[in-house]
Amino acid sequence: MIDETRHIQSVERAMALLETIAAAGGEARLVDLAEQLGLHKSTLHGLLNTLAAMGYISRHGTRYALGLRLREIAQPLADADSALRTAFAPALRSLAERSGETCYLAVPCGTREYLYIDAVEGLGSLRAASPRGRREGLTTSAIGKVFLAHDPELVRSLRRGGLIPVQLESELKAIAEQGYALDLEEAEPGLNCLALPLRLQGRVVAALGAAGPSQRLRKPVLRRMAATAMSNMFDILKL
Repeated sequence: MIDETRHIQSVERAMALLETIAAAGGEARLVDLAEQLGLHKSTLHGLLNTLAAMGYISRHGTRYALGLRLREIAQPLADADSALRTAFAPALRSLAERSGETCYLAVPCGTREYLYIDAVEGLGSLRAASPRGRREGLTTSAIGKVFLAHDPELVRSLRRGGLIPVQLESELKAIAEQGYALDLEEAEPGLNCLALPLRLQGRVVAALGAAGPSQRLRKPVLRRMAATAMSNMFDILKL
């Protein structure tokens, strides 16, 4: 079990540094990194030098860029995501066609977030934009709740860190029993969402989501959508 109460500051800073450079387009100036991360330049220099020596950072004049070694260690993840996109493409397309809403394919990302790895935009005049490549929190979204409902060890880790509200605990039990999760404007005002677990060999490895304006996707509509999907898409939800 991951201990949410134990953190190594230097590791957190190094990861935050890499993420900040990535968010800047893969390259950033020292002064901008120091401002965004709130770190003293001497501390930042030490982190950059260490990462550069290991190949995770490269220096181009006054700018620092992501190093090629990141590509090497990330390749297995890219391959795994590609395999999931291929495996669950029929489910994603089917839900999008049946609902007419923007639909997502997402995978767990750490103990507090998940990552969208694919999306099909809806056909309606009011639709949610594709979030492909974006991360979201586990405890306030339908997709996140699906992952939590099927991962007791993750729930224990978050509970130990005081990150699981009491109300959510009971909701997770219901989600595991009914087979889907709802988000009624919890993650974003005016947006309602539905999520279904996706399994490979019996294990939940991804989630399928659909989202749209709350005035159109009211709770009864989402419940009917979930029941229809679980009935008509049974074979492609479980591989």
